[in-house]
Amino acid sequence: MFLVGLLTLTSLLSAAAGANPQAAELDRIFVAATQAYDENRLPDAIQGWESLLHANQVLPEVLYNLGNARYRHGDLGQAIWAYRYAQRLAPRDPDIRANLNLAAQSAGITLPEFKPWSIVLLEFSRREWLVFGVICFWLLFGTAAAWIVWPRSRFITRPAAWVLLGLMLMAGAGLLQYRALSKRPECVMMTPGQNVLSSPLETATPLLALPVGSIVRQLGQRENWIEVQAEDARGWLTAASLAPIP
Repeated sequence: MFLVGLLTLTSLLSAAAGANPQAAELDRIFVAATQAYDENRLPDAIQGWESLLHANQVLPEVLYNLGNARYRHGDLGQAIWAYRYAQRLAPRDPDIRANLNLAAQSAGITLPEFKPWSIVLLEFSRREWLVFGVICFWLLFGTAAAWIVWPRSRFITRPAAWVLLGLMLMAGAGLLQYRALSKRPECVMMTPGQNVLSSPLETATPLLALPVGSIVRQLGQRENWIEVQAEDARGWLTAASLAPIP
């Protein structure tokens, strides 16, 4: 994916470079970051990938390459954050999945498990479910129109309408799954030596020690504290120790 991402993004940016100086600059940053990574100048590569993210180039290949650079630099927390974010945008990409699992093994953590129906829905990105739902809606609209205009076609349009309605409901379920993730996002532990506490107080009882790179689910927030679900424990962590996955 690294090479494919490079060729794809570079070609798209280059096509617009003549008319858009900003696109030419993004193209230059991408190529420079790639060269720095190949030459093992990891801080320069990381700076390049992150500058693209700050320029709203939030693309799976950018996050994937940032994760690779962070992993080689020894920043496991940041690497897992980048891989997990990339996976949300490209859920079925085998390279992202493999590298995320490798980084999780290196950090000594277990990736959170979802319910079976959630796993199926998260195999497609939010954008894919949205596009799929819109297509099903217009096909359903056309089927209903055909039903009205040509009554004799109802033996075909009626089952087609039910199928399209079911598919549209499935797309809605996929979008609701991502809405649930946005309300209670996953967060990655970035600070070593942190414990999940029983209450939002420094003197509270420690419930669970989390290594860097651990992925927890945010349940709520109180000032500078975040309530999380980590494995079987529910408790509190400082907001500064976590990086939410958008």
